[in-house]
This record gives sequence, structure tokens and C-alpha cells, in this order.
Amino acid sequence: MRVKKDRVGVVTTRIWLNSFPDLKRIRDHVWLLAQTRVQTKSLSAGAQLYRVGEKCSHYVLVSEGCIRVSRISRTGREIVLYRLNDGQSCPLSTAILFSGGRFPVDAVAEKDTDVALLPAKSFQLAFGYSPGFRQFVCTNIGKRILESVMFLEHMAYQPVDMRLAQWLLSHASRDSIPIDISQMELARELGTAREVVGRQLKIFEDCGWVRRGRRKIHVIDRLALKAHFPRS
Repeated sequence: MRVKKDRVGVVTTRIWLNSFPDLKRIRDHVWLLAQTRVQTKSLSAGAQLYRVGEKCSHYVLVSEGCIRVSRISRTGREIVLYRLNDGQSCPLSTAILFSGGRFPVDAVAEKDTDVALLPAKSFQLAFGYSPGFRQFVCTNIGKRILESVMFLEHMAYQPVDMRLAQWLLSHASRDSIPIDISQMELARELGTAREVVGRQLKIFEDCGWVRRGRRKIHVIDRLALKAHFPRS
């Protein structure tokens, strides 16, 4: 992963720390030294932070923006594994720094995004000798492991119609503004095929729960949708 300037406005100071109050509070000399080694990078929307097969050379922290981490199957189907938002660290970069290997996924900026990158050697030194930094790393990767277990359970045990209904309910606006998303993008979010999403949306539309348009999904009857697909 090369660190380079992708657009004007790369953060060159420690402003990125404002997104990580727990790190900002650490005052031991090991972490303070590690801070001076942090490199920053600005990504334009659509730019890749890392690709499948690349070596991991940094601990990744997102100070502002959003990174989509996904895996593409042999059939070309993309599945979103998780997103990194303001104030979050990347669990895969952490795991690879511990165990070695290369990235098994792609990471793409969904909007203009600023990241802070701590080189591997500085990460290892800080993890070994800064209790505060070690606690931060362990807490964040622990949270992500729990989220991953819940995600796998969701994918394995909930049928597509239920996942779709719950996604629509969680993203629908209460002031009748339609959801701006294509069927392909929605399939990526749900980990299924576009054709499956299209068929299921047609069923929902025939029931009078939603109305489809070009890159638009109007949720018409939230109560009926929620009644038929309650959260488990």
C-alpha cells in the first residue's frame, strides 16, 4: 500500500487525532514517539486504499470519511464485509500485522476520506510498550470480532426477504424521501445476486409495501413491512 497524495488537502498535522479521543489521551513517551511516524493520506471517492493480495505495511485509522471493505467471489459477486467510518481502525490490517500475510479483500473510499497510517514497526513497538495504545487496539479489534460474528449469523440464518426488508426499514426516511440505490448496489449490501433482489422487490411492490423507480426505492407501508418481517 503506497502512501501518496490522491487529492489536494492531505492532512499533514496531528489533526487526525481529534477523531480518536482515546488515542489523544495517551501520554506515554512510546506512543508520543509513534505519533510522529504516522503518515496521512486523502482518498477521493472511488479510490482504493488497498487491494486483494497487497502486503499490509500500516495500521489503518480512518479519521474522516468512509471505507467500504468487500470481497468479490469467483462469479463476480461483491459482498460488503464491513465499513470503516470516522474514528475507526481496520481490523484486517491489525490482524495481518499480528499474523502476517496479505489482504484478502478490497478497500474502497465511498466518499472523500482521510486516513492515518502507522507503519508496521512503529505499530509493533507501540503495541508492545504502550499500555494505552495496546488497550485501544485490543478493544477495537474485539468489537469488530463480535460484529463479524453477528454479521455471519445474519447472513447464514436469515433469508434474503427478511434481510432485504430489514435493510429497507433501517434506511427508509420517515419523510417519504426515496432510498437512492441501484439493485446491484443493494445486492452487494445483502450478499446476494441482483436478480434475487429484483424478484424480491417485485414481490414487495405487488404487496403494496414499496414502489420501485430508477435508482429509487420508495418504502410506502413501513408498518406492513415491519409486521411481516419483524427483527429476530
